[in-house]
Amino acid sequence: MPPVKMRGDGRKAKNPKKTLLRLLSYMKPYVGILLIVLVCILVNAFASTRSSESIGMLVDDYITPMLSQATPDYGPLVSFLTRLACIYLLGMAASFLYQWLMVKVSQGTQKVIRDELFSHMQTLPIRYFDTHTAGDLMSRYTNDIDTLRQMISQSIPQAVSSVIMLVVVFIAMLRASWLLTLVVLVTVLGIICLLYTSDAADDK
Repeated sequence: MPPVKMRGDGRKAKNPKKTLLRLLSYMKPYVGILLIVLVCILVNAFASTRSSESIGMLVDDYITPMLSQATPDYGPLVSFLTRLACIYLLGMAASFLYQWLMVKVSQGTQKVIRDELFSHMQTLPIRYFDTHTAGDLMSRYTNDIDTLRQMISQSIPQAVSSVIMLVVVFIAMLRASWLLTLVVLVTVLGIICLLYTSDAADDK
């Protein structure tokens, strides 16, 4: 794996995997909260997929039959719209809850990292502070750790949510039509191959 750039001054992580695992180890005290976050992400993905599927059901099973009725019965439609609204509210509540919980996790992790950093700086020799500017030292407490906070509170949950959403949508597509799902997969693979071939040609 190539080295990953961690700072804007050109420094890179010598072992990105080890660095990432070390950062994730700070989240061990929040395992229970993270499990709740995972459940909320699953609920949000289910609600999003289910609400999209319900649009087709709304037109085919409720609105279209009512058009041919002389005296339409709005009871089933109202009941369906109520269930659909509950699904939307469930997804919104799950999304809000997991984002709120991740803020708590990121703030707590940020405090622990800053405390360890401050304790470590107390052990450094005076020569270290003479050879580094005050701005560089303060940026470690502000910019660098805030970047880690953003990664924990936003990037990691978004990555997990995207993967789960991809799996849920794929399952929903298979349920709807395996043939159309196959067509979509072939089309996506073809586009990826074309883009890869185009990039390879540009590099030459």
